[in-house]
Amino acid sequence: MLTTATQAAGDLLRDGYARIILRDGGEPLLHRVLGESRQFFGRPVVEKERYAAADFNFGYRPLGREFSVSAERPDLNDCFTLWHDRLDLIPNSAGIAELTEALLAWRAYLAAFVADTVGEVAAQLGGHKALPFEAASYMQLNNYATADSDRDLLQDKHEDGHLVTVIHTTAPGLELWLNGEACPMQTAADEVLLMPGSVFADLTGGRIPALYHQVRNLHMTNRTALMYFVNPELAEPIYAWTTEPDTTPVDLREKIRSNPSMFGLPDVPAL
Repeated sequence: MLTTATQAAGDLLRDGYARIILRDGGEPLLHRVLGESRQFFGRPVVEKERYAAADFNFGYRPLGREFSVSAERPDLNDCFTLWHDRLDLIPNSAGIAELTEALLAWRAYLAAFVADTVGEVAAQLGGHKALPFEAASYMQLNNYATADSDRDLLQDKHEDGHLVTVIHTTAPGLELWLNGEACPMQTAADEVLLMPGSVFADLTGGRIPALYHQVRNLHMTNRTALMYFVNPELAEPIYAWTTEPDTTPVDLREKIRSNPSMFGLPDVPAL
């Protein structure tokens, strides 16, 4: 990536998010995923549902199953989720090998930069090391077709609840809440955004707050968001990188486990 980990860490500490310009083969990997995504989401719903887990946590998730704040107000998109490299969690995954292979290649590209950036923030806040995260993190594609709705937002204001989210969007609509205002934010063809979640806020003692965001309904015919949701693995105690003086460190794992985005899986998904 053209943006260095040190630059990204500085942006996070200063602005609350970071724009990352891709390099070293990143852009072809990104566009391979987006191409496979278009083919997958262009299929009939009944065919896509062949790749949905019984609880809809893995693989395909139809419109109406995803929500940001309340199940009574679902997000206006369908999506596809791949947890780490767990193809066994997706029914009939061999039938969409091109999509899952593209997602795994993109994830591998991102993981090193995420580790370096998170590690740089940890080091600046007290000499700590980055936490292991790959086995507890997942890729997700959100597909927004023309919304059959007059709602102003496709996704309501929320924060993702993770350590960080790495996101690329193919069209406008994403809005970040910065200084009390919703600010439109578009990613270029060779760019991703790194957005901190509540786990990052806890680890940094609030130094980097969780970034709230939403998706505006611009009544576009097609829009894709590709996200890497990064979560720390929970096998060992996790303590904040910075705390108030004379306070007892609190193990953050139970708070992280309570995050609905962790899907109730064990500390590290295992075969």
